[in-house]
Parts: sequence; structure tokens; C-alpha cells
Amino acid sequence: MSRMCVLLAVLLAAAPLQAQQQYDFIRYSISEGLPQSQVFAAMQDSRGYMWFGTQGGGVCRFDGIRFETFTTDMGLPSNYVNAVYEDAAHHIWVGTNRGFGWFDGKKWQTEPSFTESVSTIGEIASGDILIGYSSWMAVANAKGVSEYPRRGITSRAPVYALHKTPRGIWVATNKGAYLLDQPGQNLTTANGLPSNLVRALARDARGNLWLATAGGIAVVDETHLKVLTVFQNPLLQNALCLRPDGDGNMWAGTSDSGISIWSPADSSWTHITEQQGLPHNHVRALVRDNSGNMWAATSGGGVVRFVTQDFRHYDRSDGLAGDRIYAVLEDHSGRIWMSVSQNGLQVMDATGLHRFEGDSGYLNIKCRTLAEDKFGRIWAGTEGRGIAIFDSTGMRTLTKADGLPGDFIQKIVSDPRGDMWVATTYEGIARISLNDSNAFSYKIIGKKEGLADRRITTMALDTFGSGAIYFATQSGKVGWISTVKLASKPDNHVGHVWGSNAGLPAVPIRCLAFNGKDKIWVGTKGEGIYRLMSDAGSNDYTFQPLQSPRPLSSKNIYLLQFDPFGNLWVGSENGVDKISFEKNGFDVAHVEHFGKNEGFAGIETCQDAAIGDRAGNLWFGTMNGLTKYTPSNRKFRGSVPVLHFENISLFYKPLRETTYSKWAGADGGLLEGLALAWNENHLSFEFRGIDLNRPDAVRYRWKLDGASNADWSPLSTRSSVNLAGLAPGQYTFWAQATSDGTAFSAPLKASFSVKKPFWQVLWFQLVVGCFLFAVVYLFFKNRIRRIRQAEAAKREQLEVQNRFLQLEQKALQLQMNPHFIFNALNSIQSLVSTGDAAAARQELNAFARLMRSILSNSRRQVISLKEEAETLEQYLRIEQFCQQNKFEFSIRLPENTDPDEIELPPMLLQPFVENAVIHGVSHLQYEGKIEVSFRINSFPSGPGLLECTIRDNGVGREKAAMIRRERKPGHSSLALEVTRERLEALKNGLEYEALEYSDLADHRGNTSGTQVVIRLPLQMNY
Repeated sequence: MSRMCVLLAVLLAAAPLQAQQQYDFIRYSISEGLPQSQVFAAMQDSRGYMWFGTQGGGVCRFDGIRFETFTTDMGLPSNYVNAVYEDAAHHIWVGTNRGFGWFDGKKWQTEPSFTESVSTIGEIASGDILIGYSSWMAVANAKGVSEYPRRGITSRAPVYALHKTPRGIWVATNKGAYLLDQPGQNLTTANGLPSNLVRALARDARGNLWLATAGGIAVVDETHLKVLTVFQNPLLQNALCLRPDGDGNMWAGTSDSGISIWSPADSSWTHITEQQGLPHNHVRALVRDNSGNMWAATSGGGVVRFVTQDFRHYDRSDGLAGDRIYAVLEDHSGRIWMSVSQNGLQVMDATGLHRFEGDSGYLNIKCRTLAEDKFGRIWAGTEGRGIAIFDSTGMRTLTKADGLPGDFIQKIVSDPRGDMWVATTYEGIARISLNDSNAFSYKIIGKKEGLADRRITTMALDTFGSGAIYFATQSGKVGWISTVKLASKPDNHVGHVWGSNAGLPAVPIRCLAFNGKDKIWVGTKGEGIYRLMSDAGSNDYTFQPLQSPRPLSSKNIYLLQFDPFGNLWVGSENGVDKISFEKNGFDVAHVEHFGKNEGFAGIETCQDAAIGDRAGNLWFGTMNGLTKYTPSNRKFRGSVPVLHFENISLFYKPLRETTYSKWAGADGGLLEGLALAWNENHLSFEFRGIDLNRPDAVRYRWKLDGASNADWSPLSTRSSVNLAGLAPGQYTFWAQATSDGTAFSAPLKASFSVKKPFWQVLWFQLVVGCFLFAVVYLFFKNRIRRIRQAEAAKREQLEVQNRFLQLEQKALQLQMNPHFIFNALNSIQSLVSTGDAAAARQELNAFARLMRSILSNSRRQVISLKEEAETLEQYLRIEQFCQQNKFEFSIRLPENTDPDEIELPPMLLQPFVENAVIHGVSHLQYEGKIEVSFRINSFPSGPGLLECTIRDNGVGREKAAMIRRERKPGHSSLALEVTRERLEALKNGLEYEALEYSDLADHRGNTSGTQVVIRLPLQMNY
């Protein structure tokens, strides 16, 4: 951004006027981003932005670096803006030639019903907005726009300005000034005003009211409404604006005479016009910013910011022959010499700047150094042409051919004895003794004299110590050479050299400075400043880097220069830094930067191009001209940025556009009480610090109270923070801004909380805990119940198995019927008695097979149906042999099923077959029949049933029971009871009839036999 920095002199008016203050200013116009050069309104808002209303370019705000413009395309009622105002709610109001509008920080709103040309805007205690226009005032509020009552004012009048004082709001009109709503409290020509046309009002530090009128400026005792003073100088007429500054001065901007500044010290005026460089004499508005700087808005010349520092800058407009000043020198008569670009030398004296013609064009190359010898001659060291020496008789040159070690001259220094020391860029150092004005003798200091690195970058005389010559090299070394003969060293020999072993960085050293004995300061290329320190209790010296509360604007040091107050000025590519020290002269108290915004218009300094003159002024050679600084021992007064929230986002969406919009403050911050859901925990904070003095130097730091690491972050230019994945808890976000690293803005604060997820809430944990306890309780209870049931089932199963075993044993015992065995053996014996041995052997073998089969089956849990059928067949054949009454029998197995694959418990059917034989067919007078048949029946809740039907053609159950009672009264069939119990046990909970008895009848209804049906669960063994 280019800015013109111009020294404004004092213009004397008709009355005796004196210059009170030197003012530099910086201009901002279209080339710097201002949308239009006619600026009619200016204001600084609470966030630090400067606002400018233009004629045709809309309104813009300025942060010190960039202009942001708002026009009708963004909601303004017109691009011709006459007034800008900030209300208590921090809304920005603009008055245009077609009504007014307001800005809430995000968007513009207008009142379409009001289209008058607005000249001024204010606010009353109720918060309503006053709108001054061409015929009176309107009031704007939530109800709309209406005319403000004219209490005590008889007729309409245009309102030019509104000004609030402790007594109320003053209204400036073309009929005088009135206190709003206070009839009779007015100021007109009747009170002594020079004119009733009042354009502006202001209040000075003494509490007096100033009125700018068409006839001059009046100072009024507001309490008594008495005119104290009237200034009617022609330059003060037609004043349009008034503003007091921080020093008690009153500034007045006029329509055609620029700016006039009144000083209370001697009641004198200083006038600043286009003649002194003001861009335009038509000044429409004056503003004092929060750093104390004054701003002036002009109609046609843009905006200027006044910098009340003690700098005076010289450039081509002042007569410099070039832009770059490589070397500066004050001679014995107080004249300032300077090397200007490749344009030779120039001299400044009491009459101004002058071109030096004595070189006859010889110095059309870079001249790095200037010095004066004891004869008053000026020595100029060049790059490539050696040294040019000037006196009243002309110019003399010294080159390598004359005895110099080289023609590229880096520095020339005169010692107390009058000898000239010359440092060359590549060939070491030369001592030139001046025997008289014409006789020179040379002594070269090189490697033989202890100068290991002959690439000399700078050289300086220690005026506080022994008067030694100190030099620095390209390799980062500092050494000294005594200017007098030392007993410990050969004449003109290097006394000592410090390097990296003494703490210096291995980079080129550009400049040296002294502020006391053994207090040596070193400026390096890219590594900042180092100072020589002595170790306590020893004679050892080391270099240590400068420690300061605020970092320098650059570590790339070009020059070092002390002022009369002991402050160290440090030049770099960014301007100069002023370092103030504590009383010990070493500890840094403050660092203050001066660059473009602070009035140091030269910006980049040149190497070693700085001097302090006899009057105590500092002179700096820069890449953009010559700058003079008149030191003052003023207190450090740094500005701090004004910090504000720009935006707060939730998952990168502005908070005001989310469901949490009611917690989005109008100022961009957070209202108290924001509680985010556990999964809405990604907040972004954007903030901005405005420092119009040092906009490029603003740095930020932040911290988050409630986080694991709640310390302040390091300073950085980053102005946004993303907080992702926040854990549940209470948080407070803090942010601060600084321009110098020591003075910080008031912290921004945003408190919020992240709720716990429902599973971390106490009630949920209690519910879950109770639920888990219930589940565990029920689980263990069910487990115990199941264990008990399993144990009961196992016990029941064991009991059943035991019962089965007992029943099987009983069944075995019952099958081993002694009567049956006795009868069988008797029958076999009868065969033996009759001599039928073959038949006896056959029956005996059959009986043995039956016994073996019964004993074998009794050892098994199940047998196949085929084995059971074979056992029954063996039994029935023996019964046929033993019974007197003959009978036949048949056994039918299931169809379509292999009897070997069907399993059933052993000794289950034999009792029923035996019963059919004994109680059924054994009493018949005719041949009996016994039928045993098997079939498989389906069953809905199981694999099926094996059904065995035993049918005989005997006497029937009733007659058989009668015969049994006659033979054995009270006898019951134990085998049948045991078998019935076994059948019931085999059901295992299934619902079916295990045993059925029925009598058979012939066609006449007489009993013709008995049928027994035995059912048991089907078991298959594939």
C-alpha cells in the first residue's frame, strides 16, 4: 500500500500565529482501496474499524490494511453517504441522500418509507435514533419513523449536526443551536454567535462548547450560554467540522481553507492546507481514534491520518536526487552529508538541500560510507573506485594503486589521533596516517596482523573505552584493533577476535554500536541483536542474544543507533524499532515499532546509514529517502488492538443459522447459557483485532478453560480456532490480541457447555444399573432355578432310571416265573420218562434258548423289535408244549419298516402274552388262538408310537377273573402291575393311552376273547 508522508509547515494567518506541533500524515485514497475520494463522513466504531461515507462509492470500513465497501448492491439506500453513526447496540447507521439504513454486523436494512436527504444521525436516552435532514428531525425506533416534536422551536430548519453534552443534545441548524427538548436553551447571534448558520459542535477539555458557524468559530460557556471567544479569521470561516484531540487542542475542518488547529497553551492557531501537502482543502469530517490519532476526511482528496511523531522525512519532492540514502555524515559545521543512490553527494544546511557538484560525476556508483578527517575533508568510500576526498580545492582519489588494500570500500572511520581507518569489502583493513594534508602513509591489517577473515562488513570507533577500532566480518566475527601502541601487541595488530566460540552466530554482522565501556551491541543478518557480556568474577566475555518482552519487527538488522536518552534504534527492512532500557542499561523495558503507519515513511533502512548529530537528532538513510528524528523522552504509550468476535460456528455453520441461534449475540459473541448436545461438539471461533497504528503487527493468543490443557496458546497471526470433539463439560473460551507482545487487549470470553450423552447421565446410569442388577438377579435366579430344575430332573431321571431298573429287575424276576419253569421242566421230564429222548432234547434246547435270550436281554437297555419277537416266539412255542389245551399263535411285524431298526425296552410284552396264554386260551375246550401284531402310528408331538396288539380267543376278562378267584382268591398279577408302571414311565410327559384292555365279542354278542393294546414311544436306530 503506497502512502504519502508529507511534513506540514506552519502557515501564518493575518494575526500572529505560531507553529506548535509538527504533523506528519498518511493519505488513503482510491489507490489504497478507498472506493471514492469524496469522503463526507467518518467514524471509528467500538470494534476499532474506521468507517468512511463517500459520495458515490457507498460506505466502507477500514481495519488499517484493507477497505471493505458496502453499496446499494448490499442493501444501502444510496451510495451517497453524508453521515455515519454507531448506536448503543453497536449497529452502524448511515444517512444518505435517499434516506437511511443500518448494519447489524451481517446485513443491511433500510426504511423505505423515509427518502429525505440525511445530514446527521444521533441517539436519545431511550435508544431511539434521531435522523437530522433538510427540514428537521425524525425519530426511528421499532414502531417505525416519525417526526420528532419541535418543542420550543417555532419553525422547521435543516439540522446539520447533533452533539451530546452533560446538559443534553445540541442541535445545529441554520437558525442557531438548540438544546433538544429544553425550550429557551438556545444559542444565536443574539447571544453573540458570529452567524446563526451552525455547521458543527464540539466540547473542549475545559468543558466549553465550540460552535462552527458561517462567520467563524465561537467558544461558549455552556452553563450560562455565554460566548467567551469568537475567532473570525478568514481561514476559520466556513468551518464544517470540529474535533478536540488528546492534547487539549481543537481541530477545525473548513470547506475551503483546510484544517486549523488551536493550541490552549498560547491560544494560537496552526493552519494546514494543500500548500503543506494536505490532499484537499475541503475537509468534511474529523475523527480522533482510540489511539489518539486524528483523521481528516476530505472532499476529493480521500482520507488522511495524522501521525504526531517526531519524524521529518525528505524525498524527491524535497529536492533529493534519488530515493536511496546509503550513508549519512554530520561535518564539523553541522551540515548533513548524504550519499544518494548513484547520484553522488548532497548536503543539507540551514537553507535546505543542495546538490554537491565537486565530484564531477565521479560518484555515479554506490557510495557506502562517508567520513570527515581532521582537516575538514569529506571522505567518500565507493564500490569499486576506492575513496574520493573533497575539500575546498577539489577532489582527490585513493585507490588500490595508491596503497589501499582494495577498491571496494565498506566503512571509513576517523580515530582520536586523526588517522583514517578504511575497511574494504574483501581485502581487510587499512590505517591511513595523515602526516599533513597531502602526505598519507598506509598500514595494511591482514592475515599476518591477525585478521583471519578480511571480508569486513562494518567498523566503528569505541568512544567510551580506549578508543579502539572494532570491526565485524562476513563470517560472523567481531574484533578490535588498538589505535595506540600496546606493549602486549605489535603495533596495528588485531587485539582480540570473538566468534561462535563466544556465542556469536556464524552469519554476517552488519552493524556495531556502543553505549558505554564494554557495552558492545552487534546487529546480524537474520539472527537479531547480540550484546557483549562479561562473566562475573572473571575477565571472560561472551555475546548473548537480546531478550525483550516484545520481539523486534525483524531479525534482519541493518543499523544500530543510540539516541541522547539511551534508547537503541534498530533499523531493518520493516522500519525502525526503538528499544528502551531499564536503569541498568541492559534489561529491555519496552520495544516500540515505527513503520509506515507510525510515520517512518522511509520504511526499509540502509546498512549502517544512521548518525546522531550534535543537536541530538537522529538521521536515518532509507531506501525511500532521508528521515530525521528529533528525540524526546516521552513515555512509552503503546496501543492495544480492539478485539471482537467475527463469527462463531457449529460444525462450520454460523451459530445464528442453527437451532442454537438464540445464544448468538448481536456482537458476534455468545450469550450465557449455551448448552450443546453431546454430539454437537465442534465449535469454531473467528475473532479479529483492530490496531490502526500497527495493523500488520497484530498477534493473537487463546485458551480454553475446562480443557485438559488450559494454558494460553503461543502468539500467532491465526485469528480462528476450531475446537473439535469436545468432551462433555463446562468450557470458557478466551482470546486476546496484542501488537507489541506486552500490552494485550481486554480478553474476549465465550462460555458454553457440552452435555453428557444420555448414557452418562446419572438417572440413566441409575436406570441402567437397576436394569443390569435386575438382569443379573434374574439371570442368577433363573440359573439357580435351572440348576435346581436340572438337579430335580436329574434326580427324577435317576429315580426313573432306578425305578426302571427296579421294574426291569422285577420284570426279569417275574419272567423267570417258577411255575413256568417247573411246568416246562416237568413236560420235558415226562418225555424223558416215556422214552422220547429226541423230543426231550429238542424241548430242552428250546427252553435253554429262551432262558439265554431272557438273560441276555435283561442286561440291555433296549433291544430290537426283531429280538423281542423272537423271544416271544420261543416263549409261545414252549407254552404250546407245556399246555394241555392246544393253541396256535402268530406274530406280525410292521410293514415297510425293518424290525432291526426299531428299539424297545426288553421284557415288556411277555407278561401280556403270558396272560393271554394262562388266563385266555388255557381254559378253552377248543383250540385257542393268540395273535401278536405290531404297527407304527403317527403322533402329533413326537416321532410316533409303536403299537403292539395281543389278541386271544379265550374266555374273556370277566370269566378269567372268576376262574382266577376260584383258584387263587385275592391273587393279583404283579407282572402286569410292574409292566403297567414301566409303560407309564416311558410316556415321559406325552399324552397317549399306554395300555388298553377290551373284550372281543362274536356276531351274537358273546365274549369271544380279549384284546390288549400296548403303546410306547417309537425309537429308531438307523
